[in-house]
Amino acid sequence: MRSSILIIENREEEYKWIRTLLGGIESFSPNCTRALDFQEALEKTKTEFFDVILFQYNSKNNLEVLEKARILPPLITIAENQESKEALKNSKISFSDIFLKENVNTDLLDRSIRLVLQAKTTEENLNLLKIGIERSKDIFLITEASPIDEPGPKIVYVNGAFERLTGYKREEVLGKTPRILQGPKTDRAVLDRIRKSISEGKPSFEEIINYDKDGKEYWIEMDIFPIVNEQGVVTHLMGIERDITERRNTEERIRHSQKMEAVGQLAGGMAHDFNNLLNVILANLDLLEMKLKDSEELMKRVRSAQDAIQRGVEINKRLLAFSRKQALNPESCDVNRVLKDFVPILDRIRTEKIEIEYEIADDKTVCDIEKTGLENAILNLALNARDAMPDGGKIFISTGFVHNGDSKGPKISGLEAKDYFLVTVTDTGTGMDDITKARIFDPFFSTKGGGKGTGLGLTMVYGFVKQSNGFLKVITAPEYGSSFLIFLPLHEQSKDEQLIATKKKTLVMEENRETAELACVYLRELGYEPHVSSDMKRLAKFFSGDTEISFVLLDLQLADSKGIDLKKEMERFGSGKIIATSSSRGESLELPNTIPLVRKPYTKTSLKEAVRNIGEILP
Repeated sequence: MRSSILIIENREEEYKWIRTLLGGIESFSPNCTRALDFQEALEKTKTEFFDVILFQYNSKNNLEVLEKARILPPLITIAENQESKEALKNSKISFSDIFLKENVNTDLLDRSIRLVLQAKTTEENLNLLKIGIERSKDIFLITEASPIDEPGPKIVYVNGAFERLTGYKREEVLGKTPRILQGPKTDRAVLDRIRKSISEGKPSFEEIINYDKDGKEYWIEMDIFPIVNEQGVVTHLMGIERDITERRNTEERIRHSQKMEAVGQLAGGMAHDFNNLLNVILANLDLLEMKLKDSEELMKRVRSAQDAIQRGVEINKRLLAFSRKQALNPESCDVNRVLKDFVPILDRIRTEKIEIEYEIADDKTVCDIEKTGLENAILNLALNARDAMPDGGKIFISTGFVHNGDSKGPKISGLEAKDYFLVTVTDTGTGMDDITKARIFDPFFSTKGGGKGTGLGLTMVYGFVKQSNGFLKVITAPEYGSSFLIFLPLHEQSKDEQLIATKKKTLVMEENRETAELACVYLRELGYEPHVSSDMKRLAKFFSGDTEISFVLLDLQLADSKGIDLKKEMERFGSGKIIATSSSRGESLELPNTIPLVRKPYTKTSLKEAVRNIGEILP
């Protein structure tokens, strides 16, 4: 074992005596450096590394230099008498060892230096471990071992990854229980398994949903195990947690894709068999038509059956399109022009109770799609929107250009990092719960009741989008309506023709992740670069005069949950440019006239109008 020792001694004989003691230590090769006084020693520590500082001391020495020094290696001192030893003990300096000169020998120095070096190695290892844990992407969380039941074990340590994922600062959670991270979708069965394992002193490995400070859910994979002391008593619980939200979302998309592929294969097989049956029936009806020309009454029955067969043929076409066994005929076409030409057909959906509002861009945007497939998809979505509003409402159909390939700004989950054409169909109808939303693309699934639908409309929409290499996103909530977003990749050669304007920055502060994502889509289409945040410090910075942000799209429910008195803040700083959003209906909101309120679910049209109302100039 080698070590570097600094010896402070100005007397030659005493220095040689100390070197002799050190040289007598077996299998020990110290690298010794000499300093004549404390000041010189301190200067040497600034440029050289030493494991130990060793010096002799008598009461006449002045320790002031060492007392003022903040960083020094471990100190071992030899007191010349008892008086000197007491002076050392009463000083402000922390010594690793203090020996009386009359008792010092090689063995004592050997033991003392080895203990110092071992402690130093342990400390260095602990520091490395701490650095590794703090820089880890995984969460490290330590709690007390009890109580397992209410109120739960208290948190004694969290690392930086915990702060980054949950949004909580250390000081906010120390002394609290990890149960503050649980929420509505946290699986009680998983919690019971964890409780059983830790109560038996066994490790536990589980996947579960937790919630961050803003109430946003995330999936974690956690490994919990007991920490046992030398007496075998469990003193603490260690949890190592990894964010697997993206992995779970990917797995869910794959499962859905596999399910739809399997359903598609089944539908395709059924459709072919059905086609054969239809052919036989149709052929026989043709023969009957030839034989029954003289009987008008019977001919009515034949024609009625023939019409029914044709409807069956149309249903079969949808099944075959969904199963990808019917070839698409894509062509490069201006999708905005296709939709504008289709407006007269869509207008037939209007009734006294149902309004339709369009915002179809004038830009020429080329995609490789089957024209009739797009028309049928939009028609089906519009018909479904009408049926979701039995008491009346509005349907909003809009188009735009989504810069998802930009290097800056948030990306839309599920989309590749490239630009897309977007068609949005939004209604103010009944909306859907999570269970219904999970099944809406299944063939023959319908919420309209018997005789009011085939259950193939959204199936056909899904099939068209997938065959067009696009992406379909649904944002919905019970009682607040639904938005269907169709993303279609642009024709390769037309990308260079798109003019991407320099965008202004805007801040989106939204409680719901999907609503925030939709807001970002609309804002990009309006020419802005949206930045999503739930940190109220960003809002305070905006109030204080942040010139980088053009305006703030602020969810009133989020501000309320954060304890922000918006009226008071605006009186204090001035309103600036704020657009308020709210999903509540009928509440009394005392907002200045300068702040437009946009009710959820909102469309690009209503958001665009609000942006203009705050004085922003739009193209």
